[in-house]
Amino acid sequence: MGRNISIKFQFNGAISVPDIIGSLVRGGWRLDDGGCISYLVESDMTDWERKALGAESAAISEMEQARQSHGACAVILTWEATGIGGSFLLLSGGPRLVLDPRVDTVYRRDVDDYVDFEWYLARILPAVGALGLTGYEISDLPY
Repeated sequence: MGRNISIKFQFNGAISVPDIIGSLVRGGWRLDDGGCISYLVESDMTDWERKALGAESAAISEMEQARQSHGACAVILTWEATGIGGSFLLLSGGPRLVLDPRVDTVYRRDVDDYVDFEWYLARILPAVGALGLTGYEISDLPY
C-alpha cells in the first residue's frame, strides 16, 4: 500500500521562485539531486529537466517563467550534504509551496513507516518563516 505524503505551506501573499528557493538555500537546502539540478517546468509536469550544478540561476529563471506561464514548477532540494530532501512544488494559483519528502526520506524511529515531519519542519520553517508564512498542513495517508 502506498502513502500520500506531503507538507503544504501557505503564505500571506505571492512568493516568487527566486525568493523561496533563495530562502531555502540560505537556510541549508541545496539544489543538488545526486550531482545535478533536477526541476520541472513543462505544463504537464512530467518530464524532469536536469542541469549541471552551477547552473542554479538559469534553472531558477526557467522555473519562475514556467510558474508564471502555466501555474506550477518543481525542484528537488536536499538538506546540506545528507542527500535527504524531496520535491518542492511551487504553485501560482495561490501563495503555496508543497513538499513531497521522497528523497532518502527520514522516518520516525518510534513508529515504522511514518515520515518524521518534525525533521523536515525544523529545517524548513526557519528558512521560510520570514516570507509571510501563515500556516502549514501535513498529510500522511494511505491511498
